[in-house]
This record gives sequence, structure tokens and C-alpha cells, in this order.
Amino acid sequence: MSFGIKVLFVINSMSLAFLTGFLSLQIAGNIKFKKAIKENINKLNKNYNEKRLLRELRKYTGLSVARVSVVEKIELYLIDKSNIKNYIPFVNFYILLLCCTLIFIISFRSVYKITLFIPSTVILCCLASLTPVFILDIMGRYNSEKIRKKLAGFISVLNRWCAVKEDIFHAFEKSIESGVSEPLKTYIRDMIVQVNRGVEPMEALSILQMKVDNPQFRDFIINIKQNVKHRGDIRNLLENMEEQFYKIEEEFNRRKISTYKDRIVIYCIMVLVLIIGYAFLKLNPEVEQFYLATYQGKTLLTVFCMLYALGFYLTLGITKFDV
Repeated sequence: MSFGIKVLFVINSMSLAFLTGFLSLQIAGNIKFKKAIKENINKLNKNYNEKRLLRELRKYTGLSVARVSVVEKIELYLIDKSNIKNYIPFVNFYILLLCCTLIFIISFRSVYKITLFIPSTVILCCLASLTPVFILDIMGRYNSEKIRKKLAGFISVLNRWCAVKEDIFHAFEKSIESGVSEPLKTYIRDMIVQVNRGVEPMEALSILQMKVDNPQFRDFIINIKQNVKHRGDIRNLLENMEEQFYKIEEEFNRRKISTYKDRIVIYCIMVLVLIIGYAFLKLNPEVEQFYLATYQGKTLLTVFCMLYALGFYLTLGITKFDV
């Protein structure tokens, strides 16, 4: 091998070593940069959650559900119960209102081309604009059913931690570290933050009770509140409730009861009614001519749309099914 080739080989080797080192430093720096970004994002989320909890305290502390405003009720019954903030932290009543308004505006022109009558169009577009509300309602029902299924296991976790230290709020805090699933994890974490910030434990439990739309969970919180108030035997209470809720869940499974699935079926049927009605109009020219070209037909179509909207309103008002 000639001297020139040896020199070239050494230069190439040194260049490769330099480039390797440079790339390694870049990758390491990039990893640190990404880690720093992630830490900053987590910090911002933590700060946002703390501010949200402070607003929540001002909103609900010392108030019953009947005394809160309409905006606060909507945030409680739709946004909080759906736990949508766990996925989109900045969602609030005004964001929801903006989404509904945009859907109304976007759908108005298309629906008017079908009905050719403003009153019918307004009713149908109002229903279409409530799509985010229906989605949040379904999410809330899903969370309610999920919490009900996990309630007995959650009480079992609390019971084990109370065996270590007979303090229910210590057990609540430790249950978060024991793998409690969402949405209960978020609700419990918020309650612990509230208690640590000086909120009365009974008030924090009341806020937690309002967030979960489930009769079994409501009974659980009422029992815990009475136990805290009268300093009862928490271990004995948790053992009895654990056994009770396991039996309740067995009965739900035996009867195959699911209000969440029933609600989805109802919404699907309501949407199918609209599709079938549109199909009838388009398949029969005489029917289409009557409902879309005559004043009597347009008036009847508006009445049908009002009845359809009433059906959706009654569906939203259903909170439980006979079992």
C-alpha cells in the first residue's frame, strides 16, 4: 500500500470518527431538547390543571347543584362528567358553544338545499349543531358505566390502604399510585389536590360526587361522608360496601344492563329516522313535490322536524332505564 493511500485512509478514518462523534452529540442534544420540551409541557399542564381546580373550587364550593348557573351546570354535566379535559385540557363552555355554532353555520346551506324552507332548516341545523353535546353525553354515560364496573375493585384497593393507615383520604391518594384507571383517576386526583389546598373534605367529596353520574358511586360517597362525619369504622364500612357492590355488579352482568349501549342504540335509531325520511322524499317524486314545493307540505315538514327535535330532547333527559 502506497504512502498516499495510507494518508487518505487515515484521513477518511478520522473524518468518520469526527462525524460519528458529531452525530452522537447532536442526537444526545436532541434527546435532551425533547426531554426539556416534554418537561415544560408537563409543567404547563400541571399549572393549567391547578388553575382549573382553583376555578372549580370557586365554582362549586359551598354550592348545591341547584344554585349553580346554567353555564356551570353545562360544564358539570357535559364537560366534567365526560372527562374530555383529560384529552383536550382547554375545553370549556365557550369552546363547546363555538363548535356548535360552527356546525350550525356549515350545515345550514346544505340542509336548506334539501328542505327549501327556513324554519325546517333551522330546526335540523340546530340538531346537527348539538353533535358535540351528544358525543359528550355518550362519553359521560360510558364513564359512568366504567366507574360502576370498577367500583368494587376500587373499594378493595381503598380497604387495603386503610389497613396500612386508617385514613380514607390517605387511601384515596395512594389508590392513584395503585393503577386506578381513568376517568376515576382524574376525579380522585383532583379531589386530593382540593383537600391538600385547604378545602373541607366534605366539600371535596361533594364535588367528586357531582362529577360522576352514577347512583352506585353516589351511594359510595354518601357512606364515606357519613363515616368521616361521625368517625366510624372505615375498614368495616369498606368491607361491607365491597361485598355489596360485587353483588350489584353480578346482577348487572346477569341482566346484561348497559345504559351506555342503550343510549348509543337510541341515537343511532334517531339518525336512521332522519335518513329514512330523506330517502322517502327522494324516492317518491309526488311526496317530494308536496313537502318541498307546497306551503302545506312545508308546514307539515316543519311540524315533523319539531317532533323529531322533541324526541332528541326527551332522549337527553333520560337518566336511567327501568331494570
